[in-house]
Amino acid sequence: MSQTTLEAVFAQAQQLSPQDRLWLIEHLAATLQAEVTPRSDWHQFLHETYGSLRDTPIQRWDQGEYEAREPLE
Repeated sequence: MSQTTLEAVFAQAQQLSPQDRLWLIEHLAATLQAEVTPRSDWHQFLHETYGSLRDTPIQRWDQGEYEAREPLE
C-alpha cells in the first residue's frame, strides 16, 4: 500500500467520531492480534518443552570407519 493511500485512509479516519475511531482501532488491533497469535503459540510451545530431555541426555556415538572409495579424477 502506498504512502498516499495510507494518508488518505488516515484522513478519512480523522473525520470519524471519537467512538467510531475507537471501534476502528480496536478492530484493527484484534485483526493484528489474530495474525500474531500463531507466533505466540510457537513461543509458548518452546517454553513448555525447553529442558524436557535434561534427565535423558543425548549421546553422540563414535562415527565409525568409512569405506575406502576410489579417488575422483
